[in-house]
Amino acid sequence: MALVKSEFNRKFASKLALVGAGALLCLIPSIEAIAKTVTSTGAAAVQPTVLAAQPKGRTQRVRFAKGKSSAVVEYSVVRGTRDIYVLGAKARQKMTIAITSLEENAVFDIVDPNGRMIDQEATSWTGTLPKTGDYKIVVGGTRGNASYRMKVGIK
Repeated sequence: MALVKSEFNRKFASKLALVGAGALLCLIPSIEAIAKTVTSTGAAAVQPTVLAAQPKGRTQRVRFAKGKSSAVVEYSVVRGTRDIYVLGAKARQKMTIAITSLEENAVFDIVDPNGRMIDQEATSWTGTLPKTGDYKIVVGGTRGNASYRMKVGIK
């Protein structure tokens, strides 16, 4: 198999077309590459290679509506990725976070402006913030994909 893959890469690496949607990508040889490698029986000597792309999570700043001290975020996170929410706050403010998900598989971590972990794999948290700066709320799934609803508040 390694020889076939190595030979394929050597012959066709510059002649591949990238097609796909979402988290699944498929590398297929271009028409020219297939035409040049048709065997005497008329069958193509190369096969498409399927690669599972590692989707990245998203990063978004949490903003409160004018006159409000909380916001609700609803989204989904794909297995193996994390969504990051950035929230600016001042020292001694009280922050409250609660996350719910249909399959009870969404959790979050809280990271302070210095990169120190405040809490891990929580579904709810309330506390007084130690520093002024941008806090990160990192959302992930405990198993599989997770659709979630998260409420974040600062007082």
